[in-house]
Amino acid sequence: APKGPKPTQRKNKNTIGLGKAIQSARKQENSIQYLPDGEMRFTTEKHEADWVKLRSVTQESALDEFLSTAELANKDFTADRHSNVKIIRMDSHTDSRTQAVGMTNAQKEVLNAKQREHAKDLIVPRRPHWDESTTKYELQRQESEAFLEWRRKLADLQESNEDLLLTPFERNIEVWKQLWRVVERSDLVVQIVDARDPLLFRSVDLERYVKELDERKANLLLVNKADLLTRKQRIIWAKYFISKGISFTFYSALMANQLLELENEDTELDKDEIVTIDDEITEDEDIDDEIKEKIAILSIDQLEGLFLSKAPAEPLTESVQGKGPILQIGLVGYPNVGKSSTINSLVGSKKVSVSATPGKTKHFQTIMLSDSVMLCDCPGLVFPNFAYNKGELVCNGVLPIDQLRDFVGPSNLVAQRVPKYYLEAVYGIHIQTRTKDEGGDGITPTGQELLVSYARARGYMTQGFGSADESRASRYILKDYVNGKLLYINPPPHIEDDTPYSIEECKEFNEDLYTFERLPESRKEQIREAAKSKGIEIVDLSRDLNKLTFSAHTGGNDSKE
Repeated sequence: APKGPKPTQRKNKNTIGLGKAIQSARKQENSIQYLPDGEMRFTTEKHEADWVKLRSVTQESALDEFLSTAELANKDFTADRHSNVKIIRMDSHTDSRTQAVGMTNAQKEVLNAKQREHAKDLIVPRRPHWDESTTKYELQRQESEAFLEWRRKLADLQESNEDLLLTPFERNIEVWKQLWRVVERSDLVVQIVDARDPLLFRSVDLERYVKELDERKANLLLVNKADLLTRKQRIIWAKYFISKGISFTFYSALMANQLLELENEDTELDKDEIVTIDDEITEDEDIDDEIKEKIAILSIDQLEGLFLSKAPAEPLTESVQGKGPILQIGLVGYPNVGKSSTINSLVGSKKVSVSATPGKTKHFQTIMLSDSVMLCDCPGLVFPNFAYNKGELVCNGVLPIDQLRDFVGPSNLVAQRVPKYYLEAVYGIHIQTRTKDEGGDGITPTGQELLVSYARARGYMTQGFGSADESRASRYILKDYVNGKLLYINPPPHIEDDTPYSIEECKEFNEDLYTFERLPESRKEQIREAAKSKGIEIVDLSRDLNKLTFSAHTGGNDSKE
């Protein structure tokens, strides 16, 4: 037997622990309340925190989708253990079509024609009609039924057209409820879209829904990040919008916020430089005055004036007693298009938190712009749309890169869109491409070739075999693409027949983006020094880069082309 005094049991002084917190939460969930008149009330519903309810859900497994559908339909279910179950991989065909090889012009045109045919079926869920007599539980039941019917329509659309790729869309009804509230109370609904692909981010049916609620409500398309476009590209996009009767304007929240910072620091010289960065007009331009006015990137004051001019003359919502009528402007759009940044530029200070991760804003927020104007910020919503492949969604910043599992598709898209010489110049790498004998074309690299070259130049290797860490390299490259370091602007469809641009036309549309002047300053210095040693004064990247040696890029002899 052990000798010595017996250990004395001491009571834990920490009376509040995780177990008691869980017990307390469970008690409150199912607690019974006695009202003053003796009536007893209790609930069996599970009360979740707001952040759980408003989590954005764009992709669900088959089981999760089944369970959420059953919950919406208020149905119970039992498992049949003895039935024959066959497991079919549903996503095996969606990515393989465009993983390794890009679509030809003919394939793209056929798919685009089918997308235009079914564009009318890309609808947003409507909130059922309600009034003061509708009870909370009746409204919740009607909303769930309407939302379930909407999901069934989209599921039928996907099942009846297997060759159409329906983008992941918001499946959480709580997030859609925030949109309903914003649309119902707003006099002007502003859809904010990314200038690199405005039509992917635009929901035509949302504009119809706004008009269904009240014909007096107005729509406006705010093309944000317009500073990424060249003047020629803005002219082409402006002509398309005008031909389709779309009310639009170009804006750059980044430039506007930079101006605000410079104004606070009283640096007038830099401010003037930023203002005039877009005002270079060549004399030989032959464009209408209307287009000249439309392609300007608006300042903060001009945008506020446009909002007031586009909105109805009188606010549509009744004024609160003791206060004057308030004009309400709703801002909606996809995650990561810059809604919060736009609001911050309008208000003039950081009122709304901003994040690089899509979907930072979780709640519907209201901010007073003045005594008579209120801004309504809606959480980022992924509307149902068509895409050619899932890589498009990643490259457009709709799906978070850090949660990405399949990096091959998006990386292939970057390698196909951005010229090889510009990728080498930006990153200072040398991309080894396969020749025609080896199955390549010797010009356009594959996504894997780009990732391997980047990973080796940066020293990103996997443990064990020591091969290039392609997954890590893809995250850096895709984030550069989303942030605009690697640029590609999608052109609008042809005005005459709405057919998409061919691959060759897309390259021509973007050729002005891949010049020496657009490189980072540090890389320009390296290339300039390398060019001097070869006797090259004016650097043309497409012509001269293969001769230059800098960073991890190795050039050939002068005799080699």
